Amino acid sequence: MSQQFPPGYFPPPQQRPPDKTNKLLGYLLGGLLIGPILAVGCPLLGLAIGSSFSTRANDYDGTPIGIGVVGGILVPLLLPIPLLARPATRPWGVGILAGAALTMIVFGGLCAGFIYLLSQEG
Repeated sequence: MSQQFPPGYFPPPQQRPPDKTNKLLGYLLGGLLIGPILAVGCPLLGLAIGSSFSTRANDYDGTPIGIGVVGGILVPLLLPIPLLARPATRPWGVGILAGAALTMIVFGGLCAGFIYLLSQEG
């Protein structure tokens, strides 16, 4: 039996629960996988590209290597910023940015610890 409504009256629209899958997937994959891969891979790629520009012609100057590494460190932090603009991609941008930043903090601490240990006499 179908329900009859008076003329001009429409039933309320069916409301669906909000889709949390895309948000959770963006936070988890961005923060645990994509961000750390970018934080490790981009400086290594910058190092490789910079060292390819440091040739015998410029007396193996370290400037291209430094520019490549600094650029590789900045790319994982700048890449997710456009994703923060739209609400649909915001979880991915937040996840990637948080994952990359935390990975850089942890690896920076490890580097500082190794530098300290290697500088000790003994």
